[in-house]
Amino acid sequence: MFRRFLPYIFHIILAAVGITAAYFLLKPHYKTTGLTIGLISLERVREQAKPFQQLAKLVGEANAMAQGRIQELEKELRKEYTEFQVMQQKKNVKSENLAKRKAALDKKVAEIDQEFQHERDALNQKFGKIHMHIEEELEGIIRQHHKEHKIDLFLNTSTDKQLVALVADDQLNHTDAIIEKLNKRIPDIQKIGK
Repeated sequence: MFRRFLPYIFHIILAAVGITAAYFLLKPHYKTTGLTIGLISLERVREQAKPFQQLAKLVGEANAMAQGRIQELEKELRKEYTEFQVMQQKKNVKSENLAKRKAALDKKVAEIDQEFQHERDALNQKFGKIHMHIEEELEGIIRQHHKEHKIDLFLNTSTDKQLVALVADDQLNHTDAIIEKLNKRIPDIQKIGK
């Protein structure tokens, strides 16, 4: 009776050996760990990376300079307005002279306002281009890092001041590496656009 099942047993053993051999031969070609996840705190990258810090410094300096100029011009305009009020209180001043003086003051205020609006728009455009360039470089660095480290999915651990990943292995966090690469890629934002 055993001899009757011998060919079947031989085929079953042969199939088991074949499957085991195929598993060990093909195992290196298959991903056995599942999904590879990396974590990045983009908020921390934007706070700590030198290009973003340099941009924030430039914006702060530009705003401070503009504020200083506004205060100086405002002081001059107040002085002229005070002189105009003194003229108004005098009884021997012609009304057409007062009207001309008021029109000149109004025109000066409008011109200054328009000048500052154009300057603000130009600075916003310049800083916007620099910011977009830094963001594009950051995106390229993340894509390159993804390929180098064979990471399937990056999660941003900070969105609107809230952590997405509450607990994670430190080896999954790639924020410092991204900051370092961005600092190397853009050491000085003054060279952007030149």
